[in-house]
Amino acid sequence: MPRRTLVASPKGIEKAKYALVRKNWTQQALADDIQVASWATISKFFNGIPISYTIFTEICTMLELDWQDIALSSNLGSVESEDQKINPLAQRWRQLQSLGSPTEKMGLVLVKEETLGWGWEPNSRYEKSVSIGSFIRFEIDFDTPGYLLVIQKDTSEQVWCFCPSCFATQSHLNTGKTTLPQPGSPITSFPIEGTPGKEVVLAILTEVMPTLNWWTAENSNPLKLTENHLDQLIDFINENKNCRVLYTEYEIK
Repeated sequence: MPRRTLVASPKGIEKAKYALVRKNWTQQALADDIQVASWATISKFFNGIPISYTIFTEICTMLELDWQDIALSSNLGSVESEDQKINPLAQRWRQLQSLGSPTEKMGLVLVKEETLGWGWEPNSRYEKSVSIGSFIRFEIDFDTPGYLLVIQKDTSEQVWCFCPSCFATQSHLNTGKTTLPQPGSPITSFPIEGTPGKEVVLAILTEVMPTLNWWTAENSNPLKLTENHLDQLIDFINENKNCRVLYTEYEIK
């Protein structure tokens, strides 16, 4: 007999997110337009939180996925115990990332030091892994104008706001490509430091300036974000359906 509840595995969540991209849907659309389940339940599904067997399988059916490939196979009780061990910041980040979709429209570009300054390494695709000691710029290519917020979760699980900051003195952008650091920044590229692991960069583009009391001055250092900061950001995104939320991941080695 099927379990009364099921939970999506990390790999299953990624498959579901790619299915959304393939169908040109959003998580909000599943709740509002397709009406598979409430927004709260859809959010739980993409956050790896147990939901009812019936709704879990219906979501998978709508995404044309085999629910057995998406569900976590380990004991559900132990999953809940592990979830309780996750710190509040990690929980908020996971919820925030679940509101977005993976994209190939932004990523890392390697920079090489030349005699007369910095230059681009020729690349046909964005880097998916970079070595400690390398220098990079972060490129974003959006087809709509708006206010840009860029935050990063580094390998030590800390979260930083890089746009707006002293590295992104212009937070309202037109269409096309922009790079961080922007012209006029105190540096021309970012050094890769720290410890090996996965980093995630998340970009939010919105037509209106975010109503966040921590929206940093454009000449300030990157702000280290707390769970309270992320709570405000999650609320803003949920209240503003015109927000575009995209993210990319890469390895530091």
